[in-house]
Amino acid sequence: MEKIISYKAGDLIYKSGQTGPAYKVITGTVRLDHAQASHKSVFANLAIAGDLVGAEVLLRKPYAFEAHALTDCEISVWQESTILLADALAEQLIKSSWRQSDVVSLRCGMAMERILKFVQLLSNKSATEKTENLSLPPLKETADITDLTIETVCRCIASLRKQGVLVPVQGTRGNLRNQFTVSVESMQAIAA
Repeated sequence: MEKIISYKAGDLIYKSGQTGPAYKVITGTVRLDHAQASHKSVFANLAIAGDLVGAEVLLRKPYAFEAHALTDCEISVWQESTILLADALAEQLIKSSWRQSDVVSLRCGMAMERILKFVQLLSNKSATEKTENLSLPPLKETADITDLTIETVCRCIASLRKQGVLVPVQGTRGNLRNQFTVSVESMQAIAA
């Protein structure tokens, strides 16, 4: 039985240079940063549900990136039987290539397109699936990932709220911070 580990947004999962297990993301989003010699971290990639993080340890290497929970997330130690390991790793390599392509597209194009792609990536749903609650990371994180200013991200999110794409989740004392339900229909209308 796999043990699930929960992290709150902003929590450190592992540091580059350390060793440990590879993990599979069960829910939420993990941010991977490359630590530079200046001790400044630079955004490198994202991992969402189903993605593998820390795969380099399977080759007896230390973690290449620093991993933080971008949103509240759950991960489990990745374990595959020896017989299925090669196929499972090949599948994860393909997923990793697609994810890297997704992340590059978050940094190109018009601001609203970038934010829409980011919302779609975080919601991890196809255009036909019903989306549940979505936790958006803080504006500063979103701006860093999409290569936009905080002000631009704020304007785009406000616009998506007005257009009904992002509907704030109601709590007992008003809207829950950074919690939204995504309207797939409204998103499709904007994209058309």
